[in-house]
Amino acid sequence: MMRRSAYSYSESDARLSPSVDFCQGGTMSRHLGLGVKSLLIPLLSFLVALVPVLWIGSHALQDVERHFGQRFAEQYSQLHTQRMLTPLSTELALARRFGDLTVTREWLSDIDDEELKARFFAESEGFRQQFDGDDYFVVHHDSRQFYFNDGTMSPSRDPRNQLSRGDSEDGWYFRMMDSGAPTRVQVAYSPTLDTTRVWINVRVDGEDGPLGMVGGGLNFNRLLASSFDDQPLGVASYLLGREGRVLAVAEDGELQATDLSQVDEGGGVLDAAVDDPEALAEMLASARESGGEVETRTLPWSGEERVVAVSYMPELDWWLVSAVDPYAATLLEKRWLWPLMFALVASLGVVLLVVVIALRRLIVNPMRRLSQSAQALAQGRYDTRLDSDRGDEIGDLSRDFQRMADQVQAHTEELEERIRQRTADLTQANRQMSEAKRQIDDSLDCARVLQQAILPSRDMQRCAGLRHGVLWSPKDTVGGDIFVFRDFGHDRGYLLGVIDCAGHGVPGALMTMLARAAFDNSVNQVGPENPAGILEEMDRRIRRTLEADSDAHGVTPHMDAGLVWVGADKQQLTFSGAKLDLYATDGQRLEVLAGGRRALAFKRPGEFTNQTLALVPGWSCTLCSDGFLDQAGGEHGFGFGKRRFQAMLLEHAGLDPKAQVAAFLDSLERFQGKAHQRDDITLLCFQPAIEDEQDDTASATSNIHHGHDEEIPWTS
Repeated sequence: MMRRSAYSYSESDARLSPSVDFCQGGTMSRHLGLGVKSLLIPLLSFLVALVPVLWIGSHALQDVERHFGQRFAEQYSQLHTQRMLTPLSTELALARRFGDLTVTREWLSDIDDEELKARFFAESEGFRQQFDGDDYFVVHHDSRQFYFNDGTMSPSRDPRNQLSRGDSEDGWYFRMMDSGAPTRVQVAYSPTLDTTRVWINVRVDGEDGPLGMVGGGLNFNRLLASSFDDQPLGVASYLLGREGRVLAVAEDGELQATDLSQVDEGGGVLDAAVDDPEALAEMLASARESGGEVETRTLPWSGEERVVAVSYMPELDWWLVSAVDPYAATLLEKRWLWPLMFALVASLGVVLLVVVIALRRLIVNPMRRLSQSAQALAQGRYDTRLDSDRGDEIGDLSRDFQRMADQVQAHTEELEERIRQRTADLTQANRQMSEAKRQIDDSLDCARVLQQAILPSRDMQRCAGLRHGVLWSPKDTVGGDIFVFRDFGHDRGYLLGVIDCAGHGVPGALMTMLARAAFDNSVNQVGPENPAGILEEMDRRIRRTLEADSDAHGVTPHMDAGLVWVGADKQQLTFSGAKLDLYATDGQRLEVLAGGRRALAFKRPGEFTNQTLALVPGWSCTLCSDGFLDQAGGEHGFGFGKRRFQAMLLEHAGLDPKAQVAAFLDSLERFQGKAHQRDDITLLCFQPAIEDEQDDTASATSNIHHGHDEEIPWTS
């Protein structure tokens, strides 16, 4: 029949060929439809006009950012200069009070007087505790004796050493005494103390001349850290000492201080980073002459344009140089750009809408109706009549399609009868398969109910001394994970844990029945206070059960387990695990009690030991099967992993166990994404209620999440 039909088409070839040629030509020319073209033309016009607007707007925005960059650099320099001077001013005032003490002047005038010496060192101890560096020094001018005490040394009233004008390391003292300056602040590395300090030196004069010098030191690195602890991105700060030497650099959130023990007279110069050293030198000189005013200028800096601010600290003879990248630092809120973008997009939408409506009414809609009619014919709806009343090419094409449809309909009806018979046969076979599937599903549902019946949900709810939350999510309808609980009364305690059997689905569920029976018998045999003994007894019973069956040698019966005993005194818990760890955290610290290296019933018997952990209010304990840690997800499809799991425990430790389990499940689902669940997952989070912190039974709730049947959530 089909071959005769093909032959009948060839007989009418001369009559159908004009319409067929027209249809084929129209199809080949529609790589881009008329609707798409009607969108592209106004869109391209809009883009052409948008280019100069964006160019002008970007340059205007750069000028605005440069202006804000100058103001930001100036304020940043003023703020951090003040933050550095404030502790120095405090230390300087304290050192001056130390030098102005009557007992200081009296003792330096007569250092051999033991009574004055005792009074002076008693007063000095109080000043040492107030100095930032926890130290002080005294120099007697006539004898050149140097006294020094700090919090790390044993207090001494004897001189540590004697200064010498010929020793270069002692030159600081003689230079200041020769200069006649009353105070001086200097940064220096002390080989004796092996530290860099900001030394506050105060000269002490008597009626007949200089008596000596007193002072203390600030920790240089700590001073820098407190002054630049909020270094933003896009800002580089340089602290310059005398002669323009670099003392410290703060950039990209990192602070690097110059190692003065390796460099003479301060650090290196700043010329390597500055493309115009002469301009920077002018700014340094101008800042010194202005007496505290901030100098700002735009300079080339490391090959790029930077807004540079320079402020001078006369107390230290230091400069603070700040180089701000106005395009990297957050200087300008750009939220006002969104309304402008929205207005441009709205204008484009209005133009496109007008053009599309006009084109669709005139051209696209008539062509679409013709296409829909042809599609209906191709789908076998031969009662659809084409619009053949038009006198143009579309009308000719419609009439040719209608004649073709009448010929195809006759052949289609014959084929439909054959298909109808074969469909009836397939329907019968499908019905039989559906019945078999229904029986299997009913069996699995029954198995799921039976497995859930062995879960101790209600027993855990009735335990008033326990706050807990549970995540139980089998990979299939039933699974190989269970959690266990035995309450031995308020005067004795309770035992709880997680068991992860090998496999999942029906085999895993059968293994959980064996595991539960072995657990109950082992607890009755050994007692609940010895989790390690329970695991050893379970291992022995499972091996004996499976070895008694000759067909079980090809089975992999091993299982991971973790058990926790909490006694009635609530002072500590006892844990033992077989390849299962116990995690305990308060949000700040994380304790991990590692389980044994061998699983239960795996090749050779393992050794299990009891571990104890003191119970502290606010700490949460968590047991988890490996299905949680091994769940694939993320960008690269790797497992969830212990590091991410431990970070998750620390993040949510402040919540109650029920809220923690909900947060854990949310973290796992977001990490998992569209990936399939890889294994059964069981997680038990609990907080043993300590003394008067016990809640009522209603607060001890748990969420049991069943991953296979979301419509029936389990709670207990």
